[in-house]
Amino acid sequence: MKDLVYLSRAFVEFGPFAKKEILDFQKRGILTATDYLRDEGSDSWVHYQEWLTVVPMPAPKLVKKPAAKAPAAKAPAPKKSKKAA
Repeated sequence: MKDLVYLSRAFVEFGPFAKKEILDFQKRGILTATDYLRDEGSDSWVHYQEWLTVVPMPAPKLVKKPAAKAPAAKAPAPKKSKKAA
């Protein structure tokens, strides 16, 4: 599986992580200036900031807004019966 990534911090290797997890680490500020990443099957480590520039970013999820409902038609008023005079 090519979507797995290893993290190296202080010469200790962690992982594998899904690319989505690494992107989440970066978003939450968990990655540090000394972190390096490598894709599974690769022998070369890349600084995480460089890795972020070459990894394809996932498309943002579109949130569908519910369709606006048409105003409900008012029910006709009940007819008043005529009283005989």
